[in-house]
Amino acid sequence: MSRPLERYLEAVEAKSSVLCVGIDPDPETHPQTDEKLSFCLWVLDEVAEYSAAVKVNENFVRDFSLDAHIKLTRQAEKHGLVTIYDCKIGDIDSTNRAGLMMAQRLGYDFITFNPVLGNLQSMVKHSKSFDVGVLALLHPSNPESRRYYRAFMADGRMLYEHLLEEIAATEVEGLVLGLHPDLADEEIQHVRKAVGDEKIILFPGVGQQGGDPLKAVTYGGQRILVNVGRAIIQSTNPRQKAAEIAEKLRFGWKAV
Repeated sequence: MSRPLERYLEAVEAKSSVLCVGIDPDPETHPQTDEKLSFCLWVLDEVAEYSAAVKVNENFVRDFSLDAHIKLTRQAEKHGLVTIYDCKIGDIDSTNRAGLMMAQRLGYDFITFNPVLGNLQSMVKHSKSFDVGVLALLHPSNPESRRYYRAFMADGRMLYEHLLEEIAATEVEGLVLGLHPDLADEEIQHVRKAVGDEKIILFPGVGQQGGDPLKAVTYGGQRILVNVGRAIIQSTNPRQKAAEIAEKLRFGWKAV
């Protein structure tokens, strides 16, 4: 078992939570880099008690220095949180390797990876040497992605089903399965069956994107993370909001 996967299991058990908080600071609200970092650190402290992981979208923090990333990831580690760098690496082999090396220097446990170039196997091989876990993008959450990910290929299967076959055949730690409007309950069940019980499924799309978290906790299996971003970090009380959502996820999204 890889160290990133061990850290995930330890965090979920310690926090009794599968909540992943998307810490994506709005550049219009926080235009200055120092202010943006302070906001991220504050949110992290607020939600840490109720979360197993935090996800940082690269596009919101492109102005962060190496030191800024390390402050964020070390603070998360101090709180016992798993860190995911949502950079969606997807390029030629040498570029992917460079991205992993940087993710390691920045202090992240996992990165997201887009496997459409067909080199997932070599990405996983590199990730083991850098001790950075990989979450392969299987199916995005945005409605527009149906144009490609749900397009039928020559053999009658959708594009994402081809990606699923490759993900299932590798030692990748997990995958990203967005709660897309067209994604049926049976498809989530099929994904879990195809990849087995060991891989993590990260579910984005909850909250302002309208994804149904009940589908994730009902059909996603045991090793899951449910990502919620703006609904928590833009609320008037992120701590309370994270506590409420974590409790709902713990009890199958029933009213509490």
